[in-house]
Amino acid sequence: MQYYPDADYLCYTDDPTDVCIPCMPVLTKPTLKFWWNKLALFSEDLVLAGIKGKCLYFDLDMDIKEDPTNFIKWGGLNILDAYWKADMYIPKHAYDVRINSSVITWTVGEQNHIWDHFLSNKDYFMRKYAGIDRFLVHENIEFNTHYDGIVNSVANEFKNAPIDMYNGIKYDVERNTIQECS
Repeated sequence: MQYYPDADYLCYTDDPTDVCIPCMPVLTKPTLKFWWNKLALFSEDLVLAGIKGKCLYFDLDMDIKEDPTNFIKWGGLNILDAYWKADMYIPKHAYDVRINSSVITWTVGEQNHIWDHFLSNKDYFMRKYAGIDRFLVHENIEFNTHYDGIVNSVANEFKNAPIDMYNGIKYDVERNTIQECS
């Protein structure tokens, strides 16, 4: 809220307990687990909920330390380049990829084809791919990546970036700059 004071903030969650901002509940139908719920952000349901315009999504395990505006790209679907995988050998059969969906930008209503494609065979896709990053790449969904330097992966630290990404590892963030619930 510090960096985009005029933006509308929503928390996309299945558990709104102690969340201090308005929440948008995770879809209950179809039933999806874990990260697969993120794909529903590209569904028509956002339009039906009255959400409009540009969207900037952050995973919950991100620590936004500085204004990331200069690193964020708009126009189409934009996700992170996983720089920490740049030197990895990834065999084709592993389906691993060099992107990360912890920071996503898009415009509501312009990426509905992603959700529609996923729903066309969701059970197959959830079995075939270990996450939406692999789904996006191997199903040939068009995307761009944000400008280099937006995140520092703390598990593979080497960048001074406005955002620290914890990739699901346990961490403690000092709460001195975060508003407490009233």
